[in-house]
Amino acid sequence: MWQGTTLNSLGKAMTPGRVSAPAILLAALVVAGLACSSGGEKSGTASPAASASPPATRTTGSPAGAAAAELAKAVVQIVALDSQGAPVWSGSGSVISADGLILTNGHVVDDRKGEYDRLGVALLKQTDEPPEPSYLAEIVAVDYALDLAVVRIVSDLDGKKASVNLPFVAIGDSDGVDIGNHIRILGYPGIGGETITFTDGVVSGFTAERSVGHRAWIKTNATIAGGNSGGLAANDAGELIGVPTIAGSGTEGEPVDCRYVADTNRDGKIDQRDTCVPVGGFINGLRPVKLAQPLIEAALSGKAYVSLLAPEPEPFGGFDTAQVAFGNLVFADGATADDQPTKVWDALPSGLTSACGFWDYEGMVDGMSWEALWFIDGQPSEEGSLVDQTWVGGASGNWWVCITDDAGLADELYELVLSVEGDVQMSDSVFVGGVHAPTKFSLENASSVPVCHIYVSPVGAQNWGQDDLGAQAQIEPGATDTLQVPAGRYDMLLVSCDEQKQHEVDDLDVTPGFSFTLTD
Repeated sequence: MWQGTTLNSLGKAMTPGRVSAPAILLAALVVAGLACSSGGEKSGTASPAASASPPATRTTGSPAGAAAAELAKAVVQIVALDSQGAPVWSGSGSVISADGLILTNGHVVDDRKGEYDRLGVALLKQTDEPPEPSYLAEIVAVDYALDLAVVRIVSDLDGKKASVNLPFVAIGDSDGVDIGNHIRILGYPGIGGETITFTDGVVSGFTAERSVGHRAWIKTNATIAGGNSGGLAANDAGELIGVPTIAGSGTEGEPVDCRYVADTNRDGKIDQRDTCVPVGGFINGLRPVKLAQPLIEAALSGKAYVSLLAPEPEPFGGFDTAQVAFGNLVFADGATADDQPTKVWDALPSGLTSACGFWDYEGMVDGMSWEALWFIDGQPSEEGSLVDQTWVGGASGNWWVCITDDAGLADELYELVLSVEGDVQMSDSVFVGGVHAPTKFSLENASSVPVCHIYVSPVGAQNWGQDDLGAQAQIEPGATDTLQVPAGRYDMLLVSCDEQKQHEVDDLDVTPGFSFTLTD
C-alpha cells in the first residue's frame, strides 16, 4: 500500500478507464515517505523497492504459449499520485522490456491538466494479493489521439535512480489477429485492495477510423473493467497483441449510461428536453499493438516521439463549438485508399460487410472530443460506435466512419449520430437490405405559409436526420415540389421558414405514385 494507507474503498471513475480514490481515505504522502516505512531501513530490512530484482524473464513467446499466471508477472498497476503522494487514479500497463518500459493508454498517464504530480508503479507479487508499490516512472512517448503511451521506470519510491530487471511480455503481430481468435486480458480493475483480474473472450471484429485505417480497433466480447485500461491483451501464444481500452464520457469524467443523442420529443432539436438514450456508457476495444510501434521505437532510441496524426493545440480542452458545422452526410459501402466513398447508396444492398458515413465539416479544432454513434434498428451498437475520440482532422474537410461485420451486416435500419464536445452536429439513416428502390413523390403546399424545412425520416430512426428540402429551397403556398427517397415507411416533419409552425405525419408508406398535400 502507499505509505501505510488503506485503499479498500473505490471512488467514482474520474476519467474513462481510470479509477480514483477519495482523498479523505488517504494519508498524506511526501516523496521521502513513499517507501513503506523508514523504520525498515534502520533495522536493516530493505524496503520492497530496494530488494534485489529477479533475473529478467520473457514471460511469453513459446510455442505452447504462457499461462495466465505467467502473463500476469508482466502486468503492472500505474497509479497517478498528487503532490502529497495520494493516489488520484489508477490504470494498468504491460512491461515490454526488462529495463522497465511499460506500454499503457494515454489517458492513464494524461498529465495535460496537471491533475497529478508523479506516476507510481506497483508490481505483482502474488496473484491473490494487491500489487506492491515499488517504483516511480515518467512518460517517454505519448499519443493522445491514439490513446497510447510508453512510460519508463526511473526511480524507487524514494526518488533514487533504479535499475530494474523485470519479467516482460513479447510483442505479437496484431495484423495476424482474425475474428474468432481467443483473447486473454489482464489488468487491475481498481485501486487499493484489488488483485489482478483475468478475463477472456474472442475477437468479434474490427473498427475503422479514417485517421488510423481499417484496423483501428480490435473488437472483443471480453469484459474490460475500468482499471484494466492500458493492460495486457494477449493471444494464445502469450504475445501482446493489443492494449485494452475502455472509453466513455460524463460529467467530470464520471461514466454515464446514456447520451442526449435522440430527438425523443420529436421537436427537431436534440437537447436536455429529450430523454437520455442508453448507449451503454462504455465502448470496449483493443488498440492493436502495431499502432504502438512508433512510440516503442522512439522510447527505445531515446528520440522524441512525433505523432503521425495532427498535433493537439494548447491549452487542452475548453473548446467552443459555435463555429462547428457538419453537412452532406452520405452513405457508402466502403472507403478508398484516398478516403473517398467506394460507392454512394441511398439504400445499401444485402450482403455487405461495411456501412460507411462520409461528411463535410468546418470549424473544427484538433484536440476536440467527438463521437460517432451507430444505432441498428433503434438500438445502440457499442461495437460499431466510436466514443470519446480525439479530433485530428484539422479545421475543415471531409471525414468518414464505418460500422463493420465480417459475417455480413444484418438487414436493418442503420443510423449514424455525430457529435462534438457533447453537442450533436448531424445524423441520418440508411436502409441495409430489403426492397428500397429510389422513389419520387410530390408534396403540395396547400397551407398559408411557406415550407422551408422537410425531414423525411424512416420509421424507427432516433432522429429526423438531414433537411431533405435543402438549405436554400422553400415551397411557397400553392406550389408543389418533388422529393426522392428510398421506398419505405417514413415519418415526416414540415417546418415553416420562421420555424414557428410545423406539421408532423407518422408512418407514411412511400411507394411509387405517393403524394402528400399540406394544409393549414
